[in-house]
Formats: sequence, structure tokens, C-alpha cells
Amino acid sequence: MDKDKNRETKEHKGGTNPQSFDRIVREVFAPIYPVIAQQIVAKTLTTSGRCLDAGCGTGALGRAIAQITDLHVTFFDQSIEMLELAKWYANDENIGDRSAFLEGDIHSILLQDESMDIVISRGSSPFWDDWHRAYGEILRVLKVGGHAYIGGGFGTKELRDSITAHMSKEKPDWRDSFKDRIKAEREALPQIMEKLNPASHTIIDDESGWWVFITK
Repeated sequence: MDKDKNRETKEHKGGTNPQSFDRIVREVFAPIYPVIAQQIVAKTLTTSGRCLDAGCGTGALGRAIAQITDLHVTFFDQSIEMLELAKWYANDENIGDRSAFLEGDIHSILLQDESMDIVISRGSSPFWDDWHRAYGEILRVLKVGGHAYIGGGFGTKELRDSITAHMSKEKPDWRDSFKDRIKAEREALPQIMEKLNPASHTIIDDESGWWVFITK
């Protein structure tokens, strides 16, 4: 029992309770995903091929991308429970035939080299143990010319302010578990990108939030 409990804690670094995480995504964060999906498509110009939603949770961003493109989305997470919720939503939203669900570790993604046209991830990267390895794996699975869009933005300043106000009222310490990790990741990324040497990378840091946009 203790072993299972430890496994659960490890798997859900970003949300220790899948049902609670799902409720917050549905009731609070839901408006951001269609906006971010549109921004990703506008930035990457990628509307077909294969997409990896890394650290997908319940798959909100990947599902939003699938709704406006022809992309086949692989929902990837360490948590079976999160993936089960993602699968339920994908089937309910009629994108199940363009979806796959993969349990695993971001530091060792069980996908072939150059198998993805785009990798997306929102809110997961602060919880990765080794950013160099994780970003290295993302670049490994990307096709040459493919794009990655990784970060934690909210879409717009208005959405960010609304969600921050709501979450601060409901759970004042909601950012405590990851705010230092966010700062550390941002500081580490220039050196990581220099070592991994993708074709290009851009840091997007504005009032709506923060992302790194990578082209292999």
C-alpha cells in the first residue's frame, strides 16, 4: 500500500488528485486552452501530421489543438488516471479516432526518433526532474523542421488575471509548489538550448505568460 501511495505521489507532481485537477481544469482554466491552441497554430503553422501533448494531464490543450486541426494527438503522461480522463474526454469530443494515449516518463519517451511534427506542453515542465534530458527527448522525437511549444501561458492578460484572482481566493498557496521551479527553468533554458542546439528557439514572455518556441 505504501509503495502504491509513493508511486501515485511521483506520478502526479503537477496534480496529486486527478479528480481535483480535472475539476480545476474544467471550472477555472478551461477558457485558456482554445486561445492557446489558436496561438500555437498561428505560430507553428502546423495543422496536420502528429502532435505530442507532453505531460498532458487530462489532455485539455491537446484536445483543443485537435478540434481546430487535422493533427493526430498522442496524449502523454506519467499518470494512468489522468490518461483515462483524457481518453474519456477525447471520445466524448469525437476526436478519439485521432488520439493515442501513452504512459511514460518525459525523460525517456517511448516514441521513435523524428516521429512527431509538433510537441506541445502547458504547465508540466516545472515538474520535470532534468530539463536538459526532457528537452533533449522532445527534440529527439521531433522531425527536422518540427516545432515545440512548451510553457505555462494563459492565452491573454485578461484570462491570466481572472484565473490568478480565482485561484488565489480558492487556494492562496496554489503557486507555492512550483514558482521556484518556474524561475529555475527559465534561468536554465538558455544554456540548455545552447547545448541542444536546435535550429532556432524563441522565448515568449509577455503579460499572458511564458513559453519557449523551438524549431528543430
